[in-house]
Amino acid sequence: MNRPQNLSVISNCRAPNWLCVETHAERAAEDSWLDVQPHPVFAKDGNSFLLLAAVREGDYDRFTHIKHITLSYQRTAVITHGRYEVTKILAWDFVNHNVYFLGTSESKPGQRHLYVVRDPATDDPIRSLEPQCLTCDLRIFLRSSQDHYRNCSYFSAYLDPIPPYDKDGLTHYSLICEGPGLPLGSVHLATNHNMVKVLFNMKEICEAKLNKLALPTPRTFEVPLPQNYRAQVQLLLPPSWREELRDAAYPVLVEVNGRPGSNSVTEKFSVSWGKYMSSKNDVVYIKLDVRGSKGQGKLSRKLGGVEVQDQITVLRYLLDNLKFLDRTRIAVWGWGYGGYVTSMVLGSQQKYFKCGIAISPIADWMFYNSAFTERVLGYPSENVKVYVEADVRQRSKLIPSDSLYLIHGLADITAPYQHSISLAHSLADAGIMYRYQSYADQGHDLEGVLEHAYRSMEDYLRECLTLDSDEQL
Repeated sequence: MNRPQNLSVISNCRAPNWLCVETHAERAAEDSWLDVQPHPVFAKDGNSFLLLAAVREGDYDRFTHIKHITLSYQRTAVITHGRYEVTKILAWDFVNHNVYFLGTSESKPGQRHLYVVRDPATDDPIRSLEPQCLTCDLRIFLRSSQDHYRNCSYFSAYLDPIPPYDKDGLTHYSLICEGPGLPLGSVHLATNHNMVKVLFNMKEICEAKLNKLALPTPRTFEVPLPQNYRAQVQLLLPPSWREELRDAAYPVLVEVNGRPGSNSVTEKFSVSWGKYMSSKNDVVYIKLDVRGSKGQGKLSRKLGGVEVQDQITVLRYLLDNLKFLDRTRIAVWGWGYGGYVTSMVLGSQQKYFKCGIAISPIADWMFYNSAFTERVLGYPSENVKVYVEADVRQRSKLIPSDSLYLIHGLADITAPYQHSISLAHSLADAGIMYRYQSYADQGHDLEGVLEHAYRSMEDYLRECLTLDSDEQL
């Protein structure tokens, strides 16, 4: 990978002289970059390999798919395709000519499924070369265990590497359901996918306890964005919410990430602070994946632009269509890049967010990870204007007083403490009042003071949004 991260070269080197020959090169589209992918998976004879690469799908954006490279013929074949992302190559069964991989769903990027596809070396005309999703419709391949995997749409799997001397190929694999229901895992036969052994089942251990808790109800859907993009939105509706209470006014808390290539809206099971806030404080908790997230285009040469505007666009759409959201009590928060987006949103002269919490925010991109920053914004010497426009301190004077709570650890090496210090300095120069909490000896994740940090955030939001955890709507 070169420094601009728009060219990746794979070379084949042989012992003992270690003479290297370039076997494959990937070049990014104009004003874009290449993601760093895992190492290629080689065939046992060393004459071909599989790798993940960005592939254009029609007139749409590029999606990560699997390429098969044959060294002797210098031939490249794309063996998966579609408007979904391949997230991991699990195993290459050379004997049976099958490639197993994990990927998203074409219509639901928050899901993860197990797929299998025939490799190009197969000479079986009967077997389809189209990728087959083993877990998308349990009635097809996992019919005998579909009840076992009820309420499962986020899967992972484990497959042993195939030894070169193995004559049978892959015989078994472990399939793990990670959500949205409680996690469970089982062993399956590779031939007919029948389940042969249950490894663990958290439903048997925790389901009765969870049923006694007043947990929020998740709702996931899409919201239209400019240029034919669609935001992925997840609402956590508080336990007191009812369909008939459409005139009730619930406070809103929006969690933002927005980091290029990330995914916040998934169907993986978790017990999060968002669920706690929704359950205890009757808050409608919202998570968003907008432009720039995985499968939603790339924010080339610009940060703090469309991903910030999309947060406001989606919120406006929700307020217009969901009458139970209280327009006067809306807050936003984020961590790291999400803290940066939070600060940019508050400084965008919007009229929706009453307050925000920025944890370990990035303020000046000149002092952030060079590999990430140069990938998106280019070299500072060549794109000074882009760096200045992405600097959150340029919007400090537009952030309303008493609307921002800054939290940062002094030992943060991901987004160094200098970011919050410089942002606080610019806020003070502009006469903007704000709240500040620093934690000594704490890194980016605030691991040693998480409970204290979350309690302080809850207290701040209780004041900002006029929350009453004992209130019955």
